[in-house]
Amino acid sequence: MTVLLVSVALLLIVSIYPVFEITNYDKKYLHVSTAYGYSMYPTIKNGDLLIIALKSSPYYNPEIGDILIYKHDGFYIAHRLLQIKDSFYIVKGDNNDYFEQIPKEDVVGEVIKVIPQENLIAYYLVKNLIKQ
Repeated sequence: MTVLLVSVALLLIVSIYPVFEITNYDKKYLHVSTAYGYSMYPTIKNGDLLIIALKSSPYYNPEIGDILIYKHDGFYIAHRLLQIKDSFYIVKGDNNDYFEQIPKEDVVGEVIKVIPQENLIAYYLVKNLIKQ
């Protein structure tokens, strides 16, 4: 019985840990969005929850390897930052074979946390913690 209780407690702690990470941020600078598509698979899966630091926030500091959110043809896209140039970024989906050059002004933020859709507890708590 003790092993079961310890196991359940550990599972609960692991499940809600992402919620504690988000509490360190001022929520007015964050946005949550559900991922659609497979261009960032396996890092981001279809249905995962993305926590985004908005470009206007003090948390926005893109570096090589970060995942940026940018607007293209009316859609928001999450791709990995590979190079930083004067007026544009070179990005690529982890699951794509091609690179893209995007103007810096098209970027709306960077992904600071991915909550897998399977983590139902954190998914629900974070989605309700950060109001849209």
